[in-house]
Amino acid sequence: MQNSEKENSKWISKKTIVRVFAYSFCAFFLWLGFYTLTNSPTTPKDKLRGIGEIVAACVYLYVDIRILISKNKRKNL
Repeated sequence: MQNSEKENSKWISKKTIVRVFAYSFCAFFLWLGFYTLTNSPTTPKDKLRGIGEIVAACVYLYVDIRILISKNKRKNL
């Protein structure tokens, strides 16, 4: 293995670890958002907070998956 391949491998493993934690965090935000929305005595402020949590998690997931797909398309060309 060349030196640049080792560095690239380390970089990919770091990104994978970051993604695992980020996706777990997004799953927590999705759960928290749905819990906030379905909790019995909700106020309009709670509803907005729940929707905001869900939207934030979905936006991150969408953008990250979109970046992964576009990188894979460029590698295949």
